[in-house]
Amino acid sequence: MSVARKNTSGLARDIAIVELLADSTEPLGVSAIARRLNRDLTQTSRALATLAQVGIVHRDPVTRGYRPGWRVAAIGARSMEARLAEIARPHLRNLASTLNETAMLAVVRSSQTIVIAAQISPHGLGAYARVGSSYPAASSSTARAVMSGEPEDSWQEWFTEDRLLEAGERSTVRSALEWVAELRRVQQAGAAITWGEYEEGVVNISAPVRGPHGRPIAAVSVSAPEFRFADQVETGVRLVKRAAMRVTEAIAWRD
Repeated sequence: MSVARKNTSGLARDIAIVELLADSTEPLGVSAIARRLNRDLTQTSRALATLAQVGIVHRDPVTRGYRPGWRVAAIGARSMEARLAEIARPHLRNLASTLNETAMLAVVRSSQTIVIAAQISPHGLGAYARVGSSYPAASSSTARAVMSGEPEDSWQEWFTEDRLLEAGERSTVRSALEWVAELRRVQQAGAAITWGEYEEGVVNISAPVRGPHGRPIAAVSVSAPEFRFADQVETGVRLVKRAAMRVTEAIAWRD
């Protein structure tokens, strides 16, 4: 049986349910889901029944609670992001062990930067990156590394008022013209650096990973506390760029 959605608002409600279940450490019942999403109980129950029919959610026969279904995992495993993460993991492990800091691979989707693979710092006090976490792209070194490889005539158009607001007050880029100037610096350096823009006291370094077409599709990054990493930034830039190049080469070899 195929199920079609006639409007995007219904689809958005379904996605919110799946995201809630993905973030939960235990199955959630209909009442709990409706309460947390501030939704009508009957409407939530109908949506869950539909999602369960197609394998997007699964209802535990004992607890009667819901969790993400088999189809979510199956779709994720076939995605470009899953393949990129698989290719990048050994290079992230090597980068993290060399610098003793958190290394990650992230992509830019609309106005968000999303972590798709990560190797956590061995330090007790270090930057933390959870796979699947997202944060405003305009304040991230990832977006700057990725966007620097896009055509220049798209740079100013990308930096909208909404993205500026999402970036927050810590962002050093406050206008589209400043964004263009920043991307030109990144383009020349081959890497982007942010100081305390995504998280106070944390330095981020990102370099673009390119797909078979030559355009950036992701970025390798290192995140570290400024107090510990400030005098290693130059080395960090060099090693992040090298790791991104190796991931790029591995993608080309796979294709």
